[in-house]
Amino acid sequence: MPEFVKVARLAEIHERRGMLVTVDGEEIALFKCDGEVHAISNVCAHQHFSMLHKGEVDGCIVTCPMHGWKYDMRTGKGTTGDGRVARFRVRTVGEAVMIEIPDPP
Repeated sequence: MPEFVKVARLAEIHERRGMLVTVDGEEIALFKCDGEVHAISNVCAHQHFSMLHKGEVDGCIVTCPMHGWKYDMRTGKGTTGDGRVARFRVRTVGEAVMIEIPDPP
């Protein structure tokens, strides 16, 4: 059974701005798009910079501030290049934002 851990309050996550959280040593970027919270790896697939949470947000697309690679926060799939970033399942329970803890490799 998947395990979810609380990482933020819903009110802390804003449209058009990312938020950085860390779960089990992994940096995760939280975003809100159309009122729904999305969680992706904070590490860009291009050159592995941990900056996606600071990226420019346009709709549901986040642009890495280092080299401009773009990702759909709903899927983790790159919209420029062939890159992909890990995506994490999110649940909201009241005001609690919870992320599924991935199984160890």
